Amino acid sequence: MNGFILKRFQTELEETLQNIACVDNIVIASLDGIATTYASRSGQNIDSIAARSASFLSLGDIWEDTSGNLSCDNVIMESSTGTVVVIHMGSKLLLCMTSTDDATTGLILHHAKSCADRLLDITQSIVQLGERPPLVDSILPGSLPNIVSA
Repeated sequence: MNGFILKRFQTELEETLQNIACVDNIVIASLDGIATTYASRSGQNIDSIAARSASFLSLGDIWEDTSGNLSCDNVIMESSTGTVVVIHMGSKLLLCMTSTDDATTGLILHHAKSCADRLLDITQSIVQLGERPPLVDSILPGSLPNIVSA
């Protein structure tokens, strides 16, 4: 992924973490479980979160494939120590958000979806408006990996 987009993603994740006290970790990862960028206040192993998130979301995708009538957009796990939400972010990335034990499921799901929407808006604005970063690598629609669904 382009370095300029990663920097913008990182800024957005850090701002989200700073503004929402109940969030412990936000990880953007590939569907095969490789962490792309993250923000964390809990010090958990980010590579482990990315790998587990991909596995977790793939279970939802398998359920979708076998049921024939469900579409897996997100997977949620609740426990006494917190909530984990993993959602598709386009066709090639996922977003995992973990929370403290005082966050409700609806609240963490809302924050995860809102964060993913803001990240996808960043990507789309760069591609559609032809915004060019002050870096050597230009961002053009043909050179950007397809991280948003068509």
